[in-house]
Amino acid sequence: MNESTIVRSSLIVLLCVSVSLMGCRRSVPSESSESEGYDPRNDPLVNPASLFEAVPDDVTQVESDETLYLHLEGSPNTLHPFFVSSGVEFTVVDTLYTGLFTFDKNMTWRPNEEIVESFEESDDHTIFTVKMKPGFTWQDGAPFTAHDIVYSWQQILDPQVPTLTQKPTTEPITECVAIDDYTVKYVQPEALATAKWNLSFPIIPKHIFEKGKKDNPDLKTGDYYLNLSRQPVGSGPYKVVEWKENDKIVVERWENYKGKKPYFKRIVFRIIPDKNITLLSFEKEEVDCIDRLSPQQFSRETNTPSFSKVGYKGWGTMWQLGYIGWNMDGSNPFFANRKVRHAMTHALNLPLILDKVFYNLAGQCSGQFHPDSWMYNPEVKLLDYNLDKSRQLLDEAGWIVSADDGWRYKGVEGKNVRFEFTLLMPQGSATSPKTAAIFQADLKSIGVEMKTRTIEWSSFLEKVREHEFQASIAAWGTGTDPDTGWNLWRTDQYKLGRNYVGYSNARVDELFVLGRKEFDFEKRRAVYQEIHKILYKDQPYTWIYNEAILSAFNKRIRGVQFSPRGIYGFNPSFTGWWVKKGQAKHVEMATP
Repeated sequence: MNESTIVRSSLIVLLCVSVSLMGCRRSVPSESSESEGYDPRNDPLVNPASLFEAVPDDVTQVESDETLYLHLEGSPNTLHPFFVSSGVEFTVVDTLYTGLFTFDKNMTWRPNEEIVESFEESDDHTIFTVKMKPGFTWQDGAPFTAHDIVYSWQQILDPQVPTLTQKPTTEPITECVAIDDYTVKYVQPEALATAKWNLSFPIIPKHIFEKGKKDNPDLKTGDYYLNLSRQPVGSGPYKVVEWKENDKIVVERWENYKGKKPYFKRIVFRIIPDKNITLLSFEKEEVDCIDRLSPQQFSRETNTPSFSKVGYKGWGTMWQLGYIGWNMDGSNPFFANRKVRHAMTHALNLPLILDKVFYNLAGQCSGQFHPDSWMYNPEVKLLDYNLDKSRQLLDEAGWIVSADDGWRYKGVEGKNVRFEFTLLMPQGSATSPKTAAIFQADLKSIGVEMKTRTIEWSSFLEKVREHEFQASIAAWGTGTDPDTGWNLWRTDQYKLGRNYVGYSNARVDELFVLGRKEFDFEKRRAVYQEIHKILYKDQPYTWIYNEAILSAFNKRIRGVQFSPRGIYGFNPSFTGWWVKKGQAKHVEMATP
């Protein structure tokens, strides 16, 4: 698994808290679902003991020639580790590259013992020295050395290379030097609490990437780099053998990998945006795992003979959050005003949405940090569903209901502008259209028209990255430390980071700097609790829900672990899954 890139996975929020979420019927949210009588605690298909069964010491009892079929909601845009930014991209890239550092299901940071021989940190927390084990190579046979690490660091910091997710946490490293072929020294002149996490940048092969640098200094454009983004030369336990656009990506175990080899010989990532088709494919055993069932599927559509014949369900706590992001960069006349954003949140009928859309399998989101996390601020007072308050705030913001047609208008730059905006939604979501429909009806009742536009996932990502939207609905998974929120919320991350909504608050900018520098746990907690409080007050998002793990697994799958990140995005995740000897389903598949 690519232990380097998973550090910067899809959400930007912190979680160094130690939790134990894995086990038979142990990792379940505290709230029961009462919608139409369904309670996962009483579902015999949920969290069976076999799902979490550890691999036996006698590995001859494990299938070694089996294929695992995993589901992707959309097609990756790239497999270049510098430029991945979506969950589907990270899921694939994690199989292709190895790194010097990793973390487990509890998000505990550690050197990757498969490749690291020794790790030393100076007493003043500014110098880190890593000695690698010799013998590791890239998948073309070239040695994996300290020179690749130095080159990767240099390229991430190169202004010509648009590494959205990597620069903010790599920039504190001011020196990265190869002492010899297998020893590298990192220098961060300022002692930072986040220093160890900063070392976990992705590593690319110097001998491959330097070839095209002169013609395309961004390491991204041009035929040479576009080809590398689809057929990467990695260093991890799997290599790409096929990519069929909008259909599947096939990776195969790289037998020359010097680290621990995964149990599945092949992984086929099936690209299926439609959740109904995905569930049908699962029941036909064309997909072995669905990492995210919709709440309706989990509670209503999986208690059937066709599902129970082949599958089990996984249910647990996850720190993913769903939100509506308000583009407040001034490109529209609505959402730069905090009163308007508060009015939008007051107009969202969250109790109804959690019941009818999420079947009470998701909890109300109370801001950027999950209630189980150490940086959560329990003093944050949530905005309630209150249409009268919403009307009042819109009136105060100058959006007045017209007696002629019932819509709200405001004079903007000499024109009478109607409050009419579009909510951008990614294709494939089972809950976003239903949430939008409820929201749409309530907004109409207070004189605001919300239209919706659904587009394919990669197009959605492009739109939000370029800030070409008025409002968007999406979700973030969780990062490993709250400092990863740096490129989500700081003002200077609007152009190259993931501050898609154009949020700007000088105190939040300052607090993120303080959070990096503070080693005292309680003082650091206070920093992020203040960030939590300010963000919720400013409402750059309308935070909707905290999602639970709602997954489906073929009955033959074992070795599953749960994390605040879900079932993917940590070490070992699915590279630690296994199947008992004699229970293989797909060994007949040949390498393309």
